[in-house]
Amino acid sequence: MGFFYISDDTGVQEVEHDGGVVVLAAGGEIDYAASPRLRERIARHIDAGGRHLVLDLTHVAFIDSTAIGVLIGTVMKLRELGDGSLTVVCSEENRRVMRIFEIAGVDSLFSLHRSREDALSALAAAG
Repeated sequence: MGFFYISDDTGVQEVEHDGGVVVLAAGGEIDYAASPRLRERIARHIDAGGRHLVLDLTHVAFIDSTAIGVLIGTVMKLRELGDGSLTVVCSEENRRVMRIFEIAGVDSLFSLHRSREDALSALAAAG
């Protein structure tokens, strides 16, 4: 089990729950031990009405299959609810996580951006 954190990052985007955008930032290693906390935090925001989630993984060093399962589950839940979306931020420097997404074949399931600013701009343009 490695180091992991997740936070509601309200410094960039105010957290809204009436169909608005929720920004979460995670760091460290998202493995089998950390994945339940990630799932819980995401579910809390979806249950509160958040439909457009931005998950910033810029500071994530490793992600395993349980965490990928959380992301897939999030996409499926948002699709069930209607017009929701999951946007993942993974910077150019984080090639390891990007490679894991590619190997797992999930890089096409959600919108993937190199910076949080790009992700938020894309959401604003789509909305």
